Amino acid sequence: MAPSLRYLVVRTVLFLVPFALLMVAGVEWWLSLLVALAFAFAASLVFFARLRNDAAGDLQRLREGRRREGAAADDGDVEDSAIDAPEDPERPIR
Repeated sequence: MAPSLRYLVVRTVLFLVPFALLMVAGVEWWLSLLVALAFAFAASLVFFARLRNDAAGDLQRLREGRRREGAAADDGDVEDSAIDAPEDPERPIR
């Protein structure tokens, strides 16, 4: 699983668990929302710095156009190579 996806899942769980617990406890929805957001933010800063840095590096690689190790060819790369390839006069155009 990509580091950015792992970080997204962890942050989502860190938000949903306290939010659900507070809602079951009968706390107002807006207060549950604020407390869950604050908890998810603080917990991810304190406990998941390495995962956050890995996700940031992954997004930086994607922005710079570099692929992850072991990634398959991108559709755009395949299409570009097909367009840039010299035309074969014997091959019919479809």
